[in-house]
Formats: sequence, structure tokens, C-alpha cells
Amino acid sequence: MTKIETVQGVFPLLWTNDVDGIADWAIIALGLTESWRAADDNGKAEHAELLWPGGLVSINLKRDSMPDTGPSGIGLCLEDSAAVDAVYARAQASGANITPGPEKTMVAYSFTATDADGNQWWVHAETGFLDKLRS
Repeated sequence: MTKIETVQGVFPLLWTNDVDGIADWAIIALGLTESWRAADDNGKAEHAELLWPGGLVSINLKRDSMPDTGPSGIGLCLEDSAAVDAVYARAQASGANITPGPEKTMVAYSFTATDADGNQWWVHAETGFLDKLRS
């Protein structure tokens, strides 16, 4: 598998009710390579990360508890929490709709800003947890 260095980049987040179907289609139809896939306790895929040269796409299970997921999600991966805080301050100063954040989870230090069309922009610095899944 190819290791992606995630210092700065833009990584699409797609929300779907069929992670396996979308991931398999992208692998077969477009030639993306699977980095990792995670399933819930019942075996239903919740997340998949697919690679292409220089980038990745994260496919995520859309949950009933996420009614405001929006039509698309875009991940902006930054170097560290200070960079996230700087973008947060800029977004807040511009009056952007921000929910939640910034907050630290097992995966990242992040916040989410929603644009006028309802797309969610997840600004984050990874904690290193995903690197364990990628290796």
C-alpha cells in the first residue's frame, strides 16, 4: 500500500448509505487503491479510504444522527493544531457557520464550517491514529 504524507492537502469526504458499494465501484471503475476499510460490529462498512496518486478520498457511512451532513464534505488537512486554530480564527471572523469545534478526537483536532450550499468543510490536523490504519 502507498503511504500518504498528510501535511497539507484537500481530501474529499463522501457520505453514503453504501460505503462498500461506492468504494468497490471507485476501485473497479476508476482504479483507485484501497488504503483501509472499517466495519461496524455487524460487518457493515462504516469508512473506507481510497488512494490515487497524490491524494485520497474518504468514504463515510451517513448516519441518521447526522441530518446536517450536507451534499458533500471536503477535508482540509493541516500540519498541526496551531494551523487549525489559525484557520478557525479566520473562519470565525468571517462569520462562517461553524459546528463543532475546534475539538480534539482520537482522529484529529478539528472544526467544521458549512458553506452556503450546505457542503461541510472539515478543517483538521490528524493525531496519528489514521497512520496506524494506513500502515
